[in-house]
Amino acid sequence: MKCPICGSETILKNNTHWCPKCRIFPGENLSLNVPEEPDPGKIYQQRARRSFYKRLAAIFIFLLIVLPPLALFTLNYTSFGYREKIFYNYRFTNEASSYLRKHTSITVFNISEKKPFGFTHSGYWSPGSNNVTLNTANDEVAVHEFAHAWWEKLRQNKNVRESIVNDTIKLSQMEDPRYAQTIKRARWIVSTYCNCPNQEKIDYSKADDHHFYAYMADFTMGRFKDGPHALPSLMWKYFDGLFTGNPRVTPCYETNSCYFPQNNKMQ
Repeated sequence: MKCPICGSETILKNNTHWCPKCRIFPGENLSLNVPEEPDPGKIYQQRARRSFYKRLAAIFIFLLIVLPPLALFTLNYTSFGYREKIFYNYRFTNEASSYLRKHTSITVFNISEKKPFGFTHSGYWSPGSNNVTLNTANDEVAVHEFAHAWWEKLRQNKNVRESIVNDTIKLSQMEDPRYAQTIKRARWIVSTYCNCPNQEKIDYSKADDHHFYAYMADFTMGRFKDGPHALPSLMWKYFDGLFTGNPRVTPCYETNSCYFPQNNKMQ
């Protein structure tokens, strides 16, 4: 028998073939298939791929576990989250929401309390200020203060500023039973914030148009075209830019659950 490696004649040793040249026992079933040397590049790529998938799976699991409670916490326990809930629930328009996010910040001192509280104001915003301040997370106050911030943009037009005063006075003089509660609100606004004993000759510099707007906004709570607090069409143009008109939540006045009694249904 010849050695399958070197071709030399083998000799028998203890009934086993021995190759003196290769100094091996080739045996009858010697395989000549030499295993390939592993490719270091392929090994590195395989390891890198496995490592990438492991990291990707870990990130996915982390996001799946952490994001939902984080989002829940943000919406319910931060001022930023509360502002987003107001915009969402009362269907602020995209334009108004974007403008208010860009031009205002928000501070809520007691985010877990809904009942309004304050010695003079339950919330505050003033012209020139970029901060809406709320003592508690009360929706009526929040809508009121954000309406102030939005109206500051609209009132730069002198005609708009004077027009809301004139139209609210017209509304206060209506006798239409369909708008009974709205007329009552308009009369209160005019008597409190117009400072115009002679409504035929108004000194607009003395009229508080900011509260003409904000108090009518929180009166409607976003639903201003229908329902018990609907506004007549002459007033729609002032609120079309702020609200879409169909809030996602039931306005508090429809269930007599407003914290401000004057906003509830007349009994």
